Amino acid sequence: MNNKIADRVRAAVTIVSGLIMLYALFVSADHEVHVAHLIGLRGYQASTLWVLIDLPAVVGKALRLKYFAASTRGTGLRLMITSGTLSLVCNVSSGWFGGGLGPAAYGAFVVGMFLVMENVVTKIRPAANTTKEPPAIPANAPVSPGMPPLIVDPPEAIAYRQAVAQLRRTSALAALNGTAAAAASN
Repeated sequence: MNNKIADRVRAAVTIVSGLIMLYALFVSADHEVHVAHLIGLRGYQASTLWVLIDLPAVVGKALRLKYFAASTRGTGLRLMITSGTLSLVCNVSSGWFGGGLGPAAYGAFVVGMFLVMENVVTKIRPAANTTKEPPAIPANAPVSPGMPPLIVDPPEAIAYRQAVAQLRRTSALAALNGTAAAAASN
């Protein structure tokens, strides 16, 4: 029952966080387009600058997932830091040149809130995942109470036993062949 509640709350938090991130992305895009106009870009170059600043940060965040190798996660971190810094500079500059300290602080707040919401969404875990893992069952643990432990032999021991069994079979065959030959001669 509690897992269903946790899943519903997690879904609601993810949706609300996603909407806040989307709003922050639009505000940031507006600020970056403003800065693009200030530095002399026109038309599609100014209108699409945010794609080259904000979206690589999202790609970098995806590359930081635990499913990737350490080198990939490092690349994702560098991409996030570079894009995030550039986004912060554009948002603060837009506010500063557009109205002073208050709008500049708002620009910094937008970028900061995007990062906070992104972090929140990636850290949500149900209670079962945050509790201690059950102890690992050793390979030689009994299957049920009262049974002897399973013995896991190294490959060398298995190979030795197989060689001994083969020698016994060939010895037994030789002994049988010897008695059969002795009986035939009598």
